[in-house]
Amino acid sequence: MRRAISWRGLAAGLFLSALVGCGGMPRFADRPIVWRVDDARTIPEPEEEEYLKLQYFADIFAMRRLDRALELRDRERAHNTNALDEAPDSTWFENRIGRREVSVAEIQRGSSPHRPKPPLSITGAKVGGGNAGFIVRDAAGEKYLIKFDRLENPEMQTGAAASVVRLFWAMGYNVPSDNVFILRREDLIIDPKASFKDAVGSKHPFTTRELATVLATSPRLPDGNYRALSSELLPGKPKGGALPEGVRSDDPNDRVPHEHRRELRGLRVFSAWLGHTDMKQDNLLDMYVEEGGKKFLRHYLIDFGEALAGHHGEKNRDEDGYEHFWDWENQSKALVSFGLWKRPWEGRIKTRWPSVGAFAAADFDPEGWREAYPFFPFFEMDQADAYWAAKIAMRFERRHIEAAVAEAKFSDPAAAAYVVETIIQRQRKIGMTYLEAVTPIDELVIRPGALCGVDLGVKHRLAPAGIVERVGERGAIYDRVMVRADGSFCMWIPDGDDYQVYRLRARRGGGSDPRVPMQVHFRGGPGARILGIIRRER
Repeated sequence: MRRAISWRGLAAGLFLSALVGCGGMPRFADRPIVWRVDDARTIPEPEEEEYLKLQYFADIFAMRRLDRALELRDRERAHNTNALDEAPDSTWFENRIGRREVSVAEIQRGSSPHRPKPPLSITGAKVGGGNAGFIVRDAAGEKYLIKFDRLENPEMQTGAAASVVRLFWAMGYNVPSDNVFILRREDLIIDPKASFKDAVGSKHPFTTRELATVLATSPRLPDGNYRALSSELLPGKPKGGALPEGVRSDDPNDRVPHEHRRELRGLRVFSAWLGHTDMKQDNLLDMYVEEGGKKFLRHYLIDFGEALAGHHGEKNRDEDGYEHFWDWENQSKALVSFGLWKRPWEGRIKTRWPSVGAFAAADFDPEGWREAYPFFPFFEMDQADAYWAAKIAMRFERRHIEAAVAEAKFSDPAAAAYVVETIIQRQRKIGMTYLEAVTPIDELVIRPGALCGVDLGVKHRLAPAGIVERVGERGAIYDRVMVRADGSFCMWIPDGDDYQVYRLRARRGGGSDPRVPMQVHFRGGPGARILGIIRRER
């Protein structure tokens, strides 16, 4: 179902297509910035991409992992960025908080306003995953996947899913609508045609006995009711999860190798921030949808129930977030040191809430963080990808985070307060690691006689003050301006509509600063406009 795309020799997508070679410093074409990709053209219905678990794990831990090591891969910029080094809207990603204001009401709503309305008719058992559940049709005819927490970790999966899914939606990803709700036994009825499959794939009727088994493994509230998570079934027909490399051969719209998509490479920063270590093929899902008279694949992220260190809590993996499940580097170090090397996760302390587990900020290292199962787009992430994701993460204000965590409906307000503070502390570490490592100048505009922008390090209080310098290729300083307290600055530009390239560098304090300059390409004059930026020079 997939063809292996050799990305060597490919044009680097929208980014390089926006450049015009001129025998020296690259120049951007003078045309509107691309903010939407036309990848929703009608295609024939694809076959379902089967998730072959054993083959997938063999590839990511050994076979394909070895191939990648032997390929001596070159670093490539993301292929699907526009002239401003942003990811345009597509069937994979829609810019939300990164480009516009997102309200608290939108966070509370999430991706859909629908909530299950009892009675709920059970049509089948939940397939896959480690938690009990089933498929239902509610009184309004909407279909939902209903999931429960485990007895050992009440509120953990349901709370993580309901809160984290809202943050990922606001970032720009396509996600389901997950919501915590209270379920009464009398709200459930069994459809006569309901069935489930056993461990060997045989089909059986779903009866009151199976329902009792599911409920017996689920925590009960003091009043005898059940806390559950409803996940609205996505529109369209499921076609399996996207593999971490290459493109899909039966989708002509899928032209960018997945390991070179900005939104999948930058996803590493978001996953680290929120402790979402469970990244693998079956937690992505392609849906064949019909919208506006066109039929195409829309690409989703699903299943956030093991975020906020939930994967650690339920699998009892102290190394979760620090090592891959099978980690060639760290586990080899431990082996050759005969256990004398103290691994970063040793001494990890759990919180006092079984609903939260070991989600913490004090020992959080954004660069050292690792997903449980190697996800190859994360391996390709470069500074530009990390910067793009970090500046989106930093746009979340306390009110957004509080609104998302409130939807977890933790029974202990102290647990909710702890999660909010931990997310905010981890957010700051993300900013310090990925914004302050580069020249974090953004929000660039041309005003009469001036190039203006914002130093995000100062804006987000990562640095107390800043200076922006315009420098030459040999390091000469042509201009220098102070950054205002809100992070803004303006720098003089000459009259006329000539093509201009300013090499800008952010500086902190009066000492040496190793930051690499960024390039801003623009035209001045009456129709002054930004043509493009290069975030990091080669």
